[in-house]
Amino acid sequence: MEKKPVILVVDDEERNLRLLESVLVPRNYTIVVARDGAEALAKAVSEVPEVILLDVMMPVMDGFEACRRLKADAQTASIPVLLVTALEARADRLKGIEAGATDFISKPIDMEYLLLKVRNALYAKSLLNTVQKNYEQQKQLEEVRDKLTHMIVHDLRTPLMGISGNLELLKMQAGSLMNADQLRYVDHSNFAVWSMVELVNSILAVNRFEQGNIEINLNQDNLKDIAFEAIDLLGSLKSKCNIMVSCSPEPVSALCDRDLIRRVMLNLLSNAVKFTTSGDKIRIAITAETAGIRVRVSDTGPGVPEQFHKKIFEKFGQVAMSKERMMYSTGLGLAFCKMAVEAHGGEIGLESEEGKGSTFWFFLPCTAKDKAAGSPVAANA
Repeated sequence: MEKKPVILVVDDEERNLRLLESVLVPRNYTIVVARDGAEALAKAVSEVPEVILLDVMMPVMDGFEACRRLKADAQTASIPVLLVTALEARADRLKGIEAGATDFISKPIDMEYLLLKVRNALYAKSLLNTVQKNYEQQKQLEEVRDKLTHMIVHDLRTPLMGISGNLELLKMQAGSLMNADQLRYVDHSNFAVWSMVELVNSILAVNRFEQGNIEINLNQDNLKDIAFEAIDLLGSLKSKCNIMVSCSPEPVSALCDRDLIRRVMLNLLSNAVKFTTSGDKIRIAITAETAGIRVRVSDTGPGVPEQFHKKIFEKFGQVAMSKERMMYSTGLGLAFCKMAVEAHGGEIGLESEEGKGSTFWFFLPCTAKDKAAGSPVAANA
């Protein structure tokens, strides 16, 4: 049997309650009665009505206040409230809207008008219920997907590291027996594995950032040293391009998490190498500014159209380079860079034009902005 819609009728006059009940019950509605605002609040939680008909002029707690409290409570906020009132002044109507009322029914009550408003409110509530149900189902599916993805990605890292290690051993032990093409094949294979490992690491890091599970350990570190560490981590890739670092002779220090910022530089460098013609230059410029340190990584690649400058930092965002038929970025490396830099209270951006290369930059402030991070921050001397 189909469940009857429940309507909570709130009025301090018995005659009005009986009148509304006599109209609604024959229309297959279940009626719940409350005689004051406090009782209405309690029954709205216990009876879970689809619609509330709420009289305005009641002692102790009037309808405006009762409506305001209903809308302030997460358990009852979505229930449509129809204010039943003899008040016609514009100020009273505005007060009701401000309190969260869905609509008004004027006294003396036109019963056909009442039934129409109740029906419309029920329809709106059913649509809202459907949306909420679909949202919850989607949320549950996304949680299952994220857990499954995290499990698969985490388990991928060990075999990938094994492949990379064996390729390095092969090159060390048998490299002298290989010709130039064979050595290049090994290097290309190792780069492919390294790219997959970085993708795995980025997925895991982005997930930890989203969950607020990454701790930012801040220390004063020389960004020039971090840049050279990132270059070394490129391995054989660094021989493809001429990487130049420009920086003042003195240490250019920033308060940062060394591991995270090294990974940011490594991501930006690997992107630059990927889209730079063999033998061309990649420039890393580290400059001290009044408010902090700016790092710029410039390449001579195909460039990125201006309309994609923000999209490229989005999670899973990719930018198609139509002329070269290439996809700029894995869609996760740059998302990680953005999260890591912003976790330091910094900024990241892109300067680029099609056909004129790209400069990815990030800025770290002189002082830690832990509120911007959204993650635990530990500052060390």
